[in-house]
Amino acid sequence: MNTVTVVGSINIDLTSYLERWPQVGETVLAKETLISLGGKGANQAVAASRMGATAAIIGAIGADTFGTDAKQRLLSHSVATELSVQSACATGMAFIDVGPDGGNIIRIASGANDALTGQSIDSHAQVIANSKIILLQNEIPFAASVRAAEIAKNAGALVVMDPAPAPTPFWTPDALQCFDILTPNASETKMITGHEPRSLGEGQEAARKLQEYGAKGSIITMGAMGVAWSIDGKTGQKQSPKVNSIDTVAAGDCFNGAFAAALASGQSISAAIDVAVNAASIATTRNGAADSIPTLEEVTSAMSSR
Repeated sequence: MNTVTVVGSINIDLTSYLERWPQVGETVLAKETLISLGGKGANQAVAASRMGATAAIIGAIGADTFGTDAKQRLLSHSVATELSVQSACATGMAFIDVGPDGGNIIRIASGANDALTGQSIDSHAQVIANSKIILLQNEIPFAASVRAAEIAKNAGALVVMDPAPAPTPFWTPDALQCFDILTPNASETKMITGHEPRSLGEGQEAARKLQEYGAKGSIITMGAMGVAWSIDGKTGQKQSPKVNSIDTVAAGDCFNGAFAAALASGQSISAAIDVAVNAASIATTRNGAADSIPTLEEVTSAMSSR
């Protein structure tokens, strides 16, 4: 049995680290360029595995060298792979520029990720049904996510959705009800509620507001500030520890994977959020996406020293 199964995107990331952002029409040299495993789905699965969960990913890759590379990288992180190989599509790619402050600009060529359908998800129904928690994001077609959520809920699994990249227009309240916990960031929250929270207190209010829009529970990730949540009638907030952030590419994915792993291990919502905030903070101190994600031992050690 997989304690956490991700249904989502798998990419190969090409990441360039810049000393400054170029102007329109200007060419700048990168300090460093990395080729690594990425995609929100893959990052979440790696995070869940490294944080102690028995993790699997359901996704699609192309019949190319990048697809083979992505699968091997997932297996190296002890993530079981349930992958369809699309001969007519290339493996998903992300082109990432990271600035001197750790902020990033990301362009995605979805490739094989767009080939996932509700029907293709049905072929993995048993894997989903045998999982405690299903993790979703918005880098695959929405119909595939909805079908995965339906199978999971019929089997009694918890469904967590990270609505990133934010859909335009945003999902209707009926669509949001497919998911048990929604984990938007501040800008995605604005797309739903019309207001971007700028403090953890505002984040708590926004988390409560999200439930009026159909979300059963929500956790709003707010970068270096921390997170705010409203789940099962309980609200709270957690500040992020102070760290020297250099690359925030996988912070949200790390948070979601770590949260799911901690929750699946039996920890409470607040305790799981505490673990996830610390894991995501550590990830921002390292370059790369999946490769930046810490282990459970690293997170436990960091928490005990604070």
